[in-house]
Amino acid sequence: AKENVIIWPGNTLTPPTGRAILNGVNLRIGLRESAPFTIVQQVIDESGQSTIQYSGFVPDLINILQSKMGFIPIMKLVPSNQTYNEFVQGVSNGVYDIAIGDVTVTAARREFVDFSNAIFDNSLRIITRKTTRTSTDLFAFLKTFTRNLWLLVLGTVIFAGILMFIIERQDNEALQNHSILSQVTMSVWYAFGNLIGYGVDFSTNTAAGRLLTAGLYILGLILVASYTANLASELTIAKSKDFISGIDDIKNGKIPFNRIGILVGAAEEEYYLREVSEGNKNYYLLTSKSCAYNHSR
Repeated sequence: AKENVIIWPGNTLTPPTGRAILNGVNLRIGLRESAPFTIVQQVIDESGQSTIQYSGFVPDLINILQSKMGFIPIMKLVPSNQTYNEFVQGVSNGVYDIAIGDVTVTAARREFVDFSNAIFDNSLRIITRKTTRTSTDLFAFLKTFTRNLWLLVLGTVIFAGILMFIIERQDNEALQNHSILSQVTMSVWYAFGNLIGYGVDFSTNTAAGRLLTAGLYILGLILVASYTANLASELTIAKSKDFISGIDDIKNGKIPFNRIGILVGAAEEEYYLREVSEGNKNYYLLTSKSCAYNHSR
């Protein structure tokens, strides 16, 4: 059987050797505690001694790379008060050989270190305090349609009632033996009842009256469907609406800048200075991730 032959660059059968070999090399790896990437636990063994145990995505990745490349990992946990910029600079300054963690690739950081391909994609998030609404608008159901539309519906009912009175007054016994005002009122009530699907006091006897009734039914179906859809949309928006919807609200000063907390040394700080404040540090400095959830500001 013919064996598979590998032809290396340079049209040679000899494997190249001019590359870094990490087999047996001690590799100082900087780690930053950040679940679920790197989880740090204090474990007490049988002799009562406390040791640090690492788990998460990053330690699993290191184990896979070690099995394939043969290096000896020396994992170093960075202090909790160290910023992300200082974490990256640790590689540039020779504190670590490599650093693995939830670090955002930015142009400023690329100037002094190289980045591998990302193993996890993330995006910018804005965390706001959950708001509670206590005010209740008793007439909110009327805001589903505009005032002009409500007036148009009312005018349509009155006009259809008058038209029904003109069509049916001579041939409909239910309208006879009544005053003109009573006949008009009954006709308007007939139009209103058909529009909302409510029972009416008499039936039409003429073809024109039946045609007008069919038109009122169709108009009623359209209005009910539109009202239901708009009301559901209004209630959904009212329930999910927050006082801030995105980065544009921050740029426009919808909330005071000194009440915006940003983690020191993080990529978000660089983004804020570049895109929002134009280099002005007018925000509140967060020294750790826990401050974003626990601080009273």
